[in-house]
Amino acid sequence: MQDPHPHLLDELAANAWPAEVVQNVDGWHLRFNGGVTQRANSVWPTECQGEFALEERIAMVEDFYTRRGMRARYQISPASQPGELDAMLEQRGYARVSDTRVQTASILPVQVPRSYRFCVTVGTLIDAWMDTYAQAANMGAHERAMRRGIVSRIGPRSGFALARLGNLDGQPVAVGLGVTERGWTGIFCMDTLPSFRRQGAATAILQALSEWGASCGAARMYLQVMADNAPAVALYARAGFTTLYSYHYREAQG
Repeated sequence: MQDPHPHLLDELAANAWPAEVVQNVDGWHLRFNGGVTQRANSVWPTECQGEFALEERIAMVEDFYTRRGMRARYQISPASQPGELDAMLEQRGYARVSDTRVQTASILPVQVPRSYRFCVTVGTLIDAWMDTYAQAANMGAHERAMRRGIVSRIGPRSGFALARLGNLDGQPVAVGLGVTERGWTGIFCMDTLPSFRRQGAATAILQALSEWGASCGAARMYLQVMADNAPAVALYARAGFTTLYSYHYREAQG
């Protein structure tokens, strides 16, 4: 199967993680979400329609974020437009941060052993899912509210995976999120309570989301993983994911 262009997966991921505020500027998408998550508080420079010079665009971006009490941030991938944007931002003193790998795999079979210690359900957003996600990620009240807003706004079909110990009445211990669109299932929000990490809960979540995605008609999966997150990189490698491309952020300094 031919690999997709990075623009497609950038677009699918943007649809799967919708910010509270999105302002379109000549083909760029300026996103703001109360400062919670880099993706939802960054520019997605998907097109360059040419109405404004690059310097003018950058000035508009900086004004957008300054008025919201934030430094400007860009998500830079191989599909970003124009091609010289990353170099221009570097020259302006923007720091490169958060190198991230975009990985893909065939949706079935995900190459992980099934765990019978955990019972995983995939359904709609419920309080138990959000409670477990917030506890696993050690969220404060503001972050929890902003993240709940994001996952509540998702337009494509979404499946919220919740792993419990033993059976449906067991303690919730791990979460994940699948978002299916155009034959792809994106994997998001993978997190486990600290005392249950490296015991197979994430593997069980991944298997369940793979099966859920297949039931929705998806043939392939994608995800983003921080390059320096060694446990997650190892988990996804065991499941058959390989890196298609990488992206990073450019953040204004000072």
